[in-house]
Amino acid sequence: MTNNETIKLPGLKEFILLMTESVKETVGEGHSVEVNHVIKNNSIELDGLTILKSGERITPNIYLNPYYERYLTGVSIKELADEIIQIYNRADKEEKDPFPICFEFNEMKSCIIYRLVNYDKNRKLLQEVPHVYFMDLAITFHCLVKNNSQGIGTIRITNEHIKNWNIGIEDLKEIARINTPAIFPAVIQNMNDVILNILKNEMHVLPTNDDSSSCSASCGAFSQSTDQSGLSDEELFEAMPEGAGRYKTKSMYVISNNKGINGASCLLYPDVIKNLAEELKSDLYLLPSSIHEIIAVNAEDSMDKDTLREMVFDVNRTQVPEEDVLSDSVYFYSREHNTLTI
Repeated sequence: MTNNETIKLPGLKEFILLMTESVKETVGEGHSVEVNHVIKNNSIELDGLTILKSGERITPNIYLNPYYERYLTGVSIKELADEIIQIYNRADKEEKDPFPICFEFNEMKSCIIYRLVNYDKNRKLLQEVPHVYFMDLAITFHCLVKNNSQGIGTIRITNEHIKNWNIGIEDLKEIARINTPAIFPAVIQNMNDVILNILKNEMHVLPTNDDSSSCSASCGAFSQSTDQSGLSDEELFEAMPEGAGRYKTKSMYVISNNKGINGASCLLYPDVIKNLAEELKSDLYLLPSSIHEIIAVNAEDSMDKDTLREMVFDVNRTQVPEEDVLSDSVYFYSREHNTLTI
């Protein structure tokens, strides 16, 4: 392809128009096809396409930005449009129950939950939504409209919603304080147990005969053995690749919720951090692994706070998707004073 031809490729806005028209032509009458500009967590802006059949009230928001990248590599508009329609059709079949809730306060009250996001990274979004400032974070509020084996779905509560509902932020905060832990209870796992579960899951892909050449690269240090089922937990740790041993500590705990989604909100749950500190008889450092989980570290057994902060900063830049970053800070829980500080 010459430079002149490259210049003729449509930009993102033109691509979105072409995709919208292609999807409309395929789904035909009886469906509306719309594009919504969405501000996601940490001010990431995306363009989502929705297909809504007459009578439907809920439908997936399919983000077009990744499809544009694929289009630039040579995938045709028609192929991409067909993929989007397949996603819509699958979601339509999986959603057995019709959307049961009117977006009125009395109907939505039992579904109001909270989440934690980074304050500075979401300043634009926070102008439009009720929120509560919390250290370097913000508490935002959402209505849970789907919670089943296929996943969860939420609608972000905006300033317009609470104006129409004639309620204040303190009302939202109190309702969410009760609902969130009840709907998404906290789950605390020792880091050793988390690692062991990962190792044991990897063992399921190991070969069961002497031909170890078929073992995938993910088998790592296990590729020399054909029968791992009899290994003790300690032997599994010893089989870990060199360098992973730094994680062998009983002083680290992963805190999330039972869904593993937006589980950092457990930081707000009454007594979750307090009870863990009491059980360990220690102050805690709390590392914001992502919006989905927090890592609690026994303060007496850990590195100093500056080293932990450098580690969090590095992990956020190299391991965590931008949309999932919570904070670069390290929080400290004082068992004596029952306080949480940066």
